Amino acid sequence: MSDESKTILIVDDDEDIRQFLGDLLASEGYLSREAASGREGVEAALQSKPDLILLDIMMPGMDGYEVCERLKADSATRDIPIVMVTVRNDIADISRSLVTGASGFVVKPFDPECLLKTVGMILSGQPFEAYRQTTPLVLLPPCQPPAGAQVAFLDIMEPGGCKSVMHAATRAPGNTLVALWQFPQDEGVVQTTGAILTESNRAFDAVLEIVTGRPTVKILACQIHKSTALVF
Repeated sequence: MSDESKTILIVDDDEDIRQFLGDLLASEGYLSREAASGREGVEAALQSKPDLILLDIMMPGMDGYEVCERLKADSATRDIPIVMVTVRNDIADISRSLVTGASGFVVKPFDPECLLKTVGMILSGQPFEAYRQTTPLVLLPPCQPPAGAQVAFLDIMEPGGCKSVMHAATRAPGNTLVALWQFPQDEGVVQTTGAILTESNRAFDAVLEIVTGRPTVKILACQIHKSTALVF
């Protein structure tokens, strides 16, 4: 159960999506506020200072990118973590979300468990704790990350019974697979989470390009954490 004091601002022009997310977050003890447009989202963030913002990218008028840029440029809101919401496994959308300063993204249609895990891990600031009770398939020894490096937790759905695409993706320069977990789903599919030490957003783009290039793989969510705050 989540800390009930945590408030999440949902910014989406689709009323049904806002209702779905509000109910889902409430089931885990979170409080939520809603905004039906980008402009309302900026105003609500400045007024209420939520603990996290779920921000839709595609909205009429002020889209999610502009909202994120405005909030990150304002000293009153720049430290609020933002999770962007996209409808596509599209590297351009995902990459731009991270460049604008978002802490992560989730892909529609939502996997409820994955979305809640993403929110909880970002709010806790201790993402590895979510997996302490699960034995990873890959786990590197503790290391000293290079200055400026980040750790990306990437959640995907992929075919089971074969080597994860994460292995190939993290051979891209500037990336190291720190840990890998897999959870069997239905019909020969597994949900895979990779913890990837990445030197920069550009280096991580190479990982995303390989993953999105596999037609049998679907990205569910991702979150970015400063490596200096992590315990491997």
